[in-house]
Amino acid sequence: MTSKMILYIAMSTDGFIAGENGNIDFLNEFQVEGEDYGYKNFIKTISSILVGRKTYEKVINMGYPYHEDKDVYVITRNSKPSSKKLHFYNEDLNKLINELKGLNSGDIYCDGGAELAQALISIGLIDKIILSIIPVNLHKGTLLFKNGFVPSEFLLESQVKFKTGLTQFTYNLKSN
Repeated sequence: MTSKMILYIAMSTDGFIAGENGNIDFLNEFQVEGEDYGYKNFIKTISSILVGRKTYEKVINMGYPYHEDKDVYVITRNSKPSSKKLHFYNEDLNKLINELKGLNSGDIYCDGGAELAQALISIGLIDKIILSIIPVNLHKGTLLFKNGFVPSEFLLESQVKFKTGLTQFTYNLKSN
């Protein structure tokens, strides 16, 4: 089975992954005890994670460890020293993803942000999108997709509505 590059992310009904100044407080209401929206099972299938530098720094600055048990590639424009599991990467994304897929050790998780997701979609490197829609409108902030909608090269596979009001959609890249 070939590894897939999966964007797993949440956005507001009007398409934003963060409000003004990167604020993600709109997610707090949907973090309820006993409900992880399938994340625990999803992360078990993952061997590597790609994350944009701003998203990575936001998580770290919130005081959370960042997937210390996975190979993490922080996509950045600047060179930084890497460690055994944490890599700061500023080279060809196509090359990196093809190398990771070639390992066939598990799927690859794109954890955002919007700039990285848009770049990967534009060069055809995202195979699947798992998108949680948070039922709020932010009106301003960071749009996930350039026009606010899932790109037309993806087909809806399934959707699940949760008691919290969150709806999770799974899309697959259309085969050519």
